[in-house]
Amino acid sequence: MRATLVAATALFFLLLLVPTTWLFLAFNNKYRQCITLKNGLNLGYEAVVDLSRSYFKPIAVPRFSDGTPLIHDELWAIFVTDTSVYGVSMAGEDGLDYRFAWRGDTGLIKQMESGALYDRLVAEAGHANWDIKTGSIGTDWLLNELIKRPEFNVHRCPTALITW
Repeated sequence: MRATLVAATALFFLLLLVPTTWLFLAFNNKYRQCITLKNGLNLGYEAVVDLSRSYFKPIAVPRFSDGTPLIHDELWAIFVTDTSVYGVSMAGEDGLDYRFAWRGDTGLIKQMESGALYDRLVAEAGHANWDIKTGSIGTDWLLNELIKRPEFNVHRCPTALITW
C-alpha cells in the first residue's frame, strides 16, 4: 500500500513537473526578450509572469537598461522616435488615463503635471514608429512588430520574474 502511494505521488509530481517546467522555460525565453531603441530606452516585458493579469501574460513597457520600467501601466498609444517616447497610459495609479512624454534630458513628464513642457516634447519628438502603422498602437503590438524587423537588435534584458 505504501509503495503504491509513493509511486502515485511520484507520478503526480512528474506529470505536474514536466508541463510546469516547459511553461516556465517558454515564458522565460519569450518574456525576457527586448530591443534597444535609438533614444536610449529598451522595449520589453515588465516581468516573466504577471499574477494580476489573465493567463499570467505580462505587459510590454518602455524600460531602462537595468530593467526598471519607465511606466508600470499598460499603454495604448505609444509613439517612439529616435529621441523620445510618448503616449497614453490605460490607467495610472489613481485609475485614470494620462498622457506622458519621456526624453533623456528631461525625464518622464506627465501632461497633467507640466502641460507646456509635455506639448513641447511631443512637438519636438519628430516622426514616430517608423511608419509601422498610422494612429495609436499598443506597446505589446509594437514590441512584437519590432522583434520581426532585422534592423532592431533583439536581446535578453534583465527582467523581473514575477509581478502583480
